[in-house]
Amino acid sequence: MSNVRRIGMIAEIVRSLRLAWRLMNDSRVSILTRLTIPGLALVYLLFPIDVAPDLIPLLGQLDDLAVVVIALRAFIAFCPPDVVRQHEMGMDAEEHRAAPGDTSGEVIDTTFRVIEDNDK
Repeated sequence: MSNVRRIGMIAEIVRSLRLAWRLMNDSRVSILTRLTIPGLALVYLLFPIDVAPDLIPLLGQLDDLAVVVIALRAFIAFCPPDVVRQHEMGMDAEEHRAAPGDTSGEVIDTTFRVIEDNDK
């Protein structure tokens, strides 16, 4: 797997986590949805018996990561689609505003004056 693809997957997981956090705090999402899916994922993560034991290096953590990703996708899928779209658009707008060096086509006219320091 290439580094670019890995970075894309990580970025998608982070974006899904941000979206899920926003949805968890939105009262338009059913309380049942907000408690059930994240709760079941948390129970699995804390339960001492795993599909792949955590004692097996890497494999034990991969099943936990898979549960988190599946729970994120399920949670987002069970939220009202219009609420999800609204939060996605809000996140896109925040990312666009936060882009470094992006002037969004805005031009600011100004003048400046150079002051030389003659104390050298």
